[in-house]
Formats: sequence, C-alpha cells, structure tokens
Amino acid sequence: MDNETTKAVQEGDLFLLTGEEMRLLLPWLRDTLTAQEKRDENSDLCQLTSRILRLSSRLYGTASESRETCICRG
Repeated sequence: MDNETTKAVQEGDLFLLTGEEMRLLLPWLRDTLTAQEKRDENSDLCQLTSRILRLSSRLYGTASESRETCICRG
C-alpha cells in the first residue's frame, strides 16, 4: 500500500466503492469479519462491521446485519 493512500485513509477522507465492487467485496468481508471469535475487544470492529452491512444492505440490497454477524459480546 502506498503512503499517499494510507495517509488519505488515516485523515478520514471518503473511500467510495461502486455497487458492483461492494457486491464482490461484501461476501469476503462478511466471511472474514464475522468468523472471528466473539470478544469484548472486538467492539469497535463489530460496530464498523455492523455499519458496513447495514449501509450495503440499504444501498446495494445485500444481506443486512444479524445476530450471527456480531463479533463482540455486547
């Protein structure tokens, strides 16, 4: 990853994906992120995963979050 890309993400710039890109990426994200062991330390990542799944569902019609996708104990 180049420094310019890393710097932009760290500064909070928007990162946009097309619907097609999200359709391709979401199954991998769901499988990878939701397969983690439920731990209290996963709270921030769990909230981010939840937001991604909800937004993707609203914008692109993908499956939304569910109890099974939660990776924290909260």
